[in-house]
Amino acid sequence: MLDNESSLRLKLLRFPPIIGVIYIHGYATTVNYAGGEIGTANINGLTDFIRVLISQGLARIAVPLFFLMSGYLFFANFRWSEKTYHKKILTRIRSLLIPFLFWNLLALALISLAQAFPSVQFMPYFTGENNVITNFTWFDYLNNILGLKWYPFAYHFWFIRDLMLLVLLAPVIAVILRFVPFPYFLILYLCWVSSTWPVYEPIIMGWIFGVVPVFVPAAMGLLFFSAGALCGINGKSLFALDRYGVAACIAFVPIVLADTIWYTAWFNVYLHRTGLLVGVVAALYTTKLILRHERLTNWIVTLGGASFFVYAAHEPVLRIVRTLAFKYIPFDWPYTMLILYLAIPMVVVVLLVWCHRMLNILCPRTLSVITGGR
Repeated sequence: MLDNESSLRLKLLRFPPIIGVIYIHGYATTVNYAGGEIGTANINGLTDFIRVLISQGLARIAVPLFFLMSGYLFFANFRWSEKTYHKKILTRIRSLLIPFLFWNLLALALISLAQAFPSVQFMPYFTGENNVITNFTWFDYLNNILGLKWYPFAYHFWFIRDLMLLVLLAPVIAVILRFVPFPYFLILYLCWVSSTWPVYEPIIMGWIFGVVPVFVPAAMGLLFFSAGALCGINGKSLFALDRYGVAACIAFVPIVLADTIWYTAWFNVYLHRTGLLVGVVAALYTTKLILRHERLTNWIVTLGGASFFVYAAHEPVLRIVRTLAFKYIPFDWPYTMLILYLAIPMVVVVLLVWCHRMLNILCPRTLSVITGGR
């Protein structure tokens, strides 16, 4: 069983990384809609530096951190048997598959509506003649709902898609971690850091009946999920590296600054992914510091209840808010884009937290279903 402190620290990591995900998706300074483009590509150096620092540096810790926690929570206190594994799968059907299908079908409905009214086509998912939903075949629907060959309709649910695949692969991962953990992690790390295995996209491993491609998750997801799994299987805490926490926090500052400065350099991929490893250790340690402040701890834990809903619903809400802002707010002042970049994700977070609370009052059962019982 998780001790109370570790459980509380994990709860502290539910909501803040979601804000990071929203900032990642709010990085662009232009929006395409109705065949046009709004916003501005002409931004000053300070705005560009802050955008890269937050969206491409600090916020990027969120995804590997979520994979790490998912692997740990799946394997922690888990005794392998056919019965217990089936129980785990059934639990994940409720917490992952049902929300995955709901939000992608909802995205399908919204995209269909947007394509039916060209004047409001602000959806980011499909542009171009070949992506009109009315021209879809049955496989196009299946492909875009499940994300077989690319992102699903709700593109940010690629994470849930990969996580579901990792859950199905859990028995294989457990066997590998038992017998050859070091070669396994070494190969995964080298594939990830050298970009010989896609970072976010799955890769095709084969074909079923010549029709449906079979994927494996991205190297990053497999690497961090497996690292969490190793801790869970061996009964180790995710916070066992706290003794390196101060060093990780200190080291992360120059690394993330260098990552920002040399964002477009050829060697940045190595610097960036090394920074992610250090950043994850620093983020885990930071929860220990937050625990010293009771009111802050309680506030973050309370917000954690809305984390999945905010993650699931932030698109297309983020796209809508950015479109309206870019369309109606003039860019006469050189720092207008910087203010919008910083403010819009926070507006989206506040709006969705409020919506979550209203739905929890008006239709708690429905909310529970679409958020996987969270």
